[in-house]
Amino acid sequence: MLVDIAKLALVPIDFAFEKVSLSIPRDGGDIEAIVSVKGEVAKDNNIYKVKGNISAELSLKCDLCLKAFEQHLDLDFEEIYSDTQDEDGEYILLSGLDNKIVDLKPAVIGNIILNLPMRIVCSQDCKGLCPKCGHDLNEGDCGCERGYINPQFEQLLGLKF
Repeated sequence: MLVDIAKLALVPIDFAFEKVSLSIPRDGGDIEAIVSVKGEVAKDNNIYKVKGNISAELSLKCDLCLKAFEQHLDLDFEEIYSDTQDEDGEYILLSGLDNKIVDLKPAVIGNIILNLPMRIVCSQDCKGLCPKCGHDLNEGDCGCERGYINPQFEQLLGLKF
């Protein structure tokens, strides 16, 4: 997802990338995504402002029941690029031999990661897996007794208040 800005003048450059396959890094395995990105690049002195929209189809696995499911993500983004590094690290550096290429891939991946929930679940009422036998509790009860008591705390059961 590279945008050539060598001929950018006062008029913004529009860009569109359709159905690009990306791998989004995440603990426990990468997330595969089909991403479409549309937007524009505008120049303001030595700074290049990129505004656009990301539309992604994510192939996720539920953190509770481990089932695969698809989720759509649609978000707006705004990034600032520069051909010189600033002291605060606010700008993303341009790439290419003469610093005239905007590489959108890291910004798109970063925005997707920031908009993923901490806990990915297939539905709000997902029951997960049985901790004893591993049965999917969304398909019905497995019959295991899940009233586990840690042996270190069994003595506390005899206390009366």
